[in-house]
Amino acid sequence: MDLSICIPTLNAAGYLRDCLNSVLRYTKDLDYELIVVDNASADGTVEMLEIEFPQVKLVINQSNLGFTKPMNQALRLAQ
Repeated sequence: MDLSICIPTLNAAGYLRDCLNSVLRYTKDLDYELIVVDNASADGTVEMLEIEFPQVKLVINQSNLGFTKPMNQALRLAQ
């Protein structure tokens, strides 16, 4: 694995979609993984990820844990 891309998110489905599409478009020669930690979004983020980006490792939190805790959750999963 060359790179682990870890993204905490909260109610940012549109921005996250654009971000992930960009990563997919411009990382053709890398062995990488995508890890998204959702902080209890209410805007369809989880559903969008499950449908449009099934390759993403997804962690779903039941509340907003801020930035540091979700980032640490992602880093623990990183290969």
